[in-house]
This record gives sequence, structure tokens and C-alpha cells, in this order.
Amino acid sequence: MEFIKKTFGIAKQYRPPSGGRREEYDISFQEFIDNVKKNIPFISKLPNGNKAILLIGLIVLLIIWAASGIYTVGPDQQAAVRMFGKFDSIQTNGLHWWWPGPIGQKDIVVVTATRQLELGFRSEGEEISQPVPYESLMITGDENIVDIQAVIQYKIADLRKYLFYVDDPGEQDRNIDSGRPDGVTLRDITETSLRQVVGKRNIDDVLTTQKGEVQDEVLLLMKNLTDNYNTGLELIAVRLQNVNPPDQVQDAFDDVTRAREERDRIINLADAYRASEIPRAKGDAAKITEAASAFKQGRIARAEGEAQGFIKLLEAYEKSPEVTRQRLYLEMVERVFPNFNKYIINDSKILPLLDIEPN
Repeated sequence: MEFIKKTFGIAKQYRPPSGGRREEYDISFQEFIDNVKKNIPFISKLPNGNKAILLIGLIVLLIIWAASGIYTVGPDQQAAVRMFGKFDSIQTNGLHWWWPGPIGQKDIVVVTATRQLELGFRSEGEEISQPVPYESLMITGDENIVDIQAVIQYKIADLRKYLFYVDDPGEQDRNIDSGRPDGVTLRDITETSLRQVVGKRNIDDVLTTQKGEVQDEVLLLMKNLTDNYNTGLELIAVRLQNVNPPDQVQDAFDDVTRAREERDRIINLADAYRASEIPRAKGDAAKITEAASAFKQGRIARAEGEAQGFIKLLEAYEKSPEVTRQRLYLEMVERVFPNFNKYIINDSKILPLLDIEPN
């Protein structure tokens, strides 16, 4: 520190003479060179030519060292800068300068990208995956074993917590460096949450009908744990990839699944038949009801007409019974005789009377 004060204390010790600005710069630089030569012991002992070369070399090295502190943060990145290992601040996108090592350190991390954790398997290409049974085998609430493979999607929400709050050994098979909480810490959080949720449900619920509910409940538990551990991670989604029974009982579960699918198919056919037959039956019932209503109205009208005719006939009979009786008799004979065959009896001969209609 004493050397720095002596070397860079030119402004306090020196008053430049009046004159042009360039002359002032020349005098100040010469004063700086003299100060360096005088305050660095091993330079003052060197010959004058070597002193200048060494001094220029030191200045160039100092400039290069200072320039190495320039860095760029991309639009999808953040940088956490430290001074002597202690966290200082978070820098966002743009061109920045920070003290180079060993004084300062910086960690530039992509924070907007969606990352994923694979539980129960490891991808080895677009379609090939390697199962990890010790992660995927779990016990359900009805004491069955189920094999679950899941994918967890997440991103970095707080870079300071992500880098400095959790000491994690990392996972080499997932390319996670030590000290990052999305290594063993996130895997244990995922496995713990998933086993807790699966352990409360029947195997049929997990295999078939309640996958969505399982995913939502696991995500909620994981969010609580990651917040409690100050991981700095934001969990986005939990996706159950493959949910299967163990290989030893796979055939039996396949039979059950096929039987359930056949049952559902038959139920769907019955529902479709019901949906088509009920409207047809309702239409037939409405048609029959309308016909019966029309028949009823017709019979009522006919009965009312006959009743009115009988009343008129009764009134006429009461006024002239003999005439009315004779008229009714003749009308009945007229109405009945056309329905009988007619014969002419002449002595012992019976001849039929033919109806000959005039042309």
C-alpha cells in the first residue's frame, strides 16, 4: 500500500506548469515513470535501458490484467460477481467490468432456459433411455409395487440462492456440477414427494384414472420443499412418463387393463344405443299419444252429435209419436233390406230378385 501511495500520489506532490495540455500529459507521465523507478527497488538497480523495458512490460501486464475483467452477459443470462469470494451483486445483460482474479470472481449462468430432471431413467439419445430401478420402484397405498418414470421441468428463479445457498455434491450422470441444488438435492426432493403421494393411493388410481391429480400434488409438495431449502429454483411442471407395474406381474396387469378397456367399450356401445333409441321411443310415444288424442276428440264429437240427434228425435216423438214411430220403422227397413237377398215366391217357385242398376 505504501508503494501505491508513493507511486500514484503524483497529483498531491506535483503541480504541472502552465502551458499546452499535451505538455502537461508528457510531464505527468514522466513523473509517473520516475516515481515507479524510485519506489520499486529491483528496477532502480537495473541499467537504464532494462529499466524502461521492464517498466513497459509491467504496465502492459497491468493493462491486460485489468482488461480481463471485461465480460458480457447475454439476454438469457445473469452474472453473480464476488469480491474475494464474498457475493457482491447480480448483473444482467450487457457489457460489464469486474475485478479480475484473484480479487474478483464471476459466475455467468443461463437463467431463462427450461431445464429438466429425469427420475427413474436416463436419456441416451432421442429414443433410447436407460432405466434406473432404484429411483422408479415405489410402494402404493394398497401395498403394491409400481414402476414410475417422471420428468421435472424447472428453471432458475434466484441466481444468488442457486449458487451459494445449497451445498450439493452434484450428479455426474446428469452433468450437474457440485454446489448446484438441481443435483442430488432436487432429485431427492422429487423422489420424496413422489413416494409420499403414491404411497397414499391405490395402484389402479396411479396407473389409470388419477395421473393428473398425482402430478399436481407432487408439484405442490416439491415447490414447498424447494422454497424451504432456498434452492433458488422455480418448478414448472411434473410429467409422469411411464407408470407400469413390475415386470413380474406385467402380464396380469395387462389382462386387467384389457378387460377394463373391453368393459368401457361395451359401456360406450350401450350408451350410444341408448342415446339413439330413447329419442326414437319418445317420438313413437308422442305419435301414439297424438293419435289417441285425435281418436278421443273424434269419439267425443261423434257421441255429442248422436246425443243431439237423439234429443231432436225425442222432441219429434213427443210431438207426434205415431208418425215418428212409423218413420223410424221405415228408415230401419230401408237401411236393413239392402243387406239381404230378396226372393219372389210365386206358388211353388222361389226366384231371386236381382238388382239391375240402370245404365
